[in-house]
Amino acid sequence: MFSVGQRVWHRDGQRSGKVLECDGDRVFIEQNNGAELEFSAGELTATPPAGAKMLGTGPKDGGSAARQAGYVMPNRTLIAGDITPEHARVLGIVPVRTLQAIAVLYERRPRAGKFSALDVAGKLNVIAEITAVPYRTMREYSDRPGELGLLMGKGLADSQKAGR
Repeated sequence: MFSVGQRVWHRDGQRSGKVLECDGDRVFIEQNNGAELEFSAGELTATPPAGAKMLGTGPKDGGSAARQAGYVMPNRTLIAGDITPEHARVLGIVPVRTLQAIAVLYERRPRAGKFSALDVAGKLNVIAEITAVPYRTMREYSDRPGELGLLMGKGLADSQKAGR
């Protein structure tokens, strides 16, 4: 079994984190981005599987999908010139209720205008700012919208507590 604080990897090589708790066959981990996930012990390994993202890599490096596609995500605020169909696709998977909450928070800002008037780059930047989930992470989780929704929900709740 695993011990609390130990780094573990999911067998698919796409997720890793530090063990927070073990409860029978269930293992709770915290990823580098703060997301907490639950797996059965059989899904995890103490050694990185072949092709696994190593510690210190992950959303910050653009992800393997981005490298395979030949696209390097910028490490800055997105501008209209950066936008590809992939950006619009990722925006489309953001949960509707999350978008509604973000729009309300954005429109409460002085001189902010309407969230709906923003282009794709502007919306992604506001979403990233308010939820503390950068576009790179959104893209990495785009094939797992449930997990992305949980990450954004946590960031949204934290931003509301902080009064942002």
